[in-house]
Amino acid sequence: MSKAVHVINFGYKTEYNVGRRITNDITVSDISVSREQAKIRLCGNRVYLCDSMSKFGTFVLVEGLLPLTTIN
Repeated sequence: MSKAVHVINFGYKTEYNVGRRITNDITVSDISVSREQAKIRLCGNRVYLCDSMSKFGTFVLVEGLLPLTTIN
């Protein structure tokens, strides 16, 4: 199983599309992910994950802060 970290810069746009389709801003190549799974939106100073009416919905599991590390 591979994992990836996507860094989203809301300075360019306030909404990013997530899904299997290659034209999405964030592409996830997993058959369990819909072509148009979800949208990540910035509203004010909050970030929202909105399901895009995908077949099985969108689930998120984050507890507390999610630390990011850089790889040099």
